[in-house]
Amino acid sequence: MSKSEQVAKVTVTIKPDDETMKKIADFVKRHNCYSVDYIIDENIIGGIIIQIGDVIYDGSVRGRLENIKQAL
Repeated sequence: MSKSEQVAKVTVTIKPDDETMKKIADFVKRHNCYSVDYIIDENIIGGIIIQIGDVIYDGSVRGRLENIKQAL
């Protein structure tokens, strides 16, 4: 599967507004991905997780809390 055929999996707590969806689309396009699949998951507490192929960009509150926990 080529990068242009990859689907970015975007996990959020609530459906993003139009402006945020445009920013997400621009982000994934910069990473050579042109399709987005949104997943609603309240367990991430807040923020966003974007997965493109094997690469995960974790900007979730849960991810940040886990990083702090590991640092302690």
